[in-house]
Amino acid sequence: MGVRSLFGCIGWVITNSAPATQRLADLLSQVDNTSADLALASSLILCMTELFDGKSTSWKIHLIGAKRLLDALQAQKRARGTKAHHRFLARLYRFLDSAATTSTCRPPLIEGLQESNSSLVSEQQLALEEQLAVTINEHEEDSAVYGIPKHLFHLVDRVNTLAYRRKFRVDEISEAHFREEAKKVKHLVDSWSFEYGGLCQAVSQLSSGEPDAQDAVKAFEWALRLRLHQIVEGYSLADPLISDGLNAILDVVQKIRYGSPLESCLLFPLVIAGSVCSTLEHRLIVQDRLMVMERTCGFGYVYNAHELLNRVWTCRNNAPAGTIINWARIRFEKMDGLVVF
Repeated sequence: MGVRSLFGCIGWVITNSAPATQRLADLLSQVDNTSADLALASSLILCMTELFDGKSTSWKIHLIGAKRLLDALQAQKRARGTKAHHRFLARLYRFLDSAATTSTCRPPLIEGLQESNSSLVSEQQLALEEQLAVTINEHEEDSAVYGIPKHLFHLVDRVNTLAYRRKFRVDEISEAHFREEAKKVKHLVDSWSFEYGGLCQAVSQLSSGEPDAQDAVKAFEWALRLRLHQIVEGYSLADPLISDGLNAILDVVQKIRYGSPLESCLLFPLVIAGSVCSTLEHRLIVQDRLMVMERTCGFGYVYNAHELLNRVWTCRNNAPAGTIINWARIRFEKMDGLVVF
């Protein structure tokens, strides 16, 4: 089977359910490894293209298609008793899957996340990586895909899985269970680096060697804390944690040089910080960095994240004093295609 025919099968699988995935698994037995890798890479590139656009919602279709293709490839490899070899593509999929949860407020498509002594990934993910293992430096892969330690980045999964569970807070018992889970997630955010020897040691594992890496990680940490607080307590700016987190993010962001390779990791922290800005001074700091990133990164999702914050700030300016502005609702209702990562 040629690559073009395989792409046609993938398009059919994307819009169909489990039987379609099985059909693709059967078809893959006729496909050589190169064609399968090209099909998977193409699905992920399409997903990335739509994510970077910042307006299109088609990334959802491509992400689902990539997952079904991965599932089918895994089934085919198990049937043959062989190991797959596209570890990097699987890692890239996991990254995009996690990044998308900031938009969906749902668990990643690869579900079942649980605590692990080695990393915050699911048993399914661990098995996937074992079967896709190749002789390539793991830290170099992490640096290429994530920019920051992947163990921190995948806490986005836990935070947004908790966001999904908000709708089940229907009585005192479910509320207590929700808050207990929130405490566990907060502990993970506060302590994720301990088993790697602390923050400095965790950052040093990245192969980039960028001096800005530790500041980018601190910004991401505080963004997770603020987002978790919003999910649990709501969007009021009255809690002292809000001002502490805002000041912490803006402090480290200003230490990162313009044009740094780590700038691409700052969008999530900047949006979270911008969502709680109430003074012109703080907004100007966020706006200045975003305007630089519009030129250094250049992707549409940066421009649209900036536009999202402008809408949030306009709503806050025009609303009566003390009005609570929910930035996530504005994104959901007005900018459905935007993924902040």
